[in-house]
Amino acid sequence: MKTIVITGASSGIGKATAKYFANQGWQVAATMRNPAQETELTALENVKLFQLDVTDSQSIAKAYEAIRMEYWTVDVLLNNAGYALFGPLELSMEDQIRQAYDTLLLGTTLVTRQFIPMLRENGGGSIISLSSVGGV
Repeated sequence: MKTIVITGASSGIGKATAKYFANQGWQVAATMRNPAQETELTALENVKLFQLDVTDSQSIAKAYEAIRMEYWTVDVLLNNAGYALFGPLELSMEDQIRQAYDTLLLGTTLVTRQFIPMLRENGGGSIISLSSVGGV
C-alpha cells in the first residue's frame, strides 16, 4: 500500500486530497496544526493525523519521526499548507507578511528538506508543492 504525507490537511484542498487518496486505498498521513479539532478525517480507516506546523522546525522534525515510525516509507509528499493574506500590501502588517512567507516559502522548503532523505532511502518518490492562484 502506498503512503502520502499531506501538509495542511485540516481543510480545503488538503482535506479533499486526503479523502481522495484514502478512498483510493492509500495510507494517508494527514498533517495539520491542530489535529485534535479534526473529526471528519478520523473516520477514515487508512488516515492517521499528525500534528505539524510548517513554520516550526521542531514540529516538522517531530512529525517526521512519528510518520517514519508509523509507515517507514513515504511515496509522496504533498506540500499543501497555506496562508491567505488579503488586501493591499501597504495595509498589511509586518507579522502578517512574515507569517505568509514562513508558511508558503520557508515551511515548504523545511518540510521538503526533512523528507528528502527518507525518499532517497526508499529509492524514490514524488514531492508535489501546491501554490495559490493568488501568487500569479
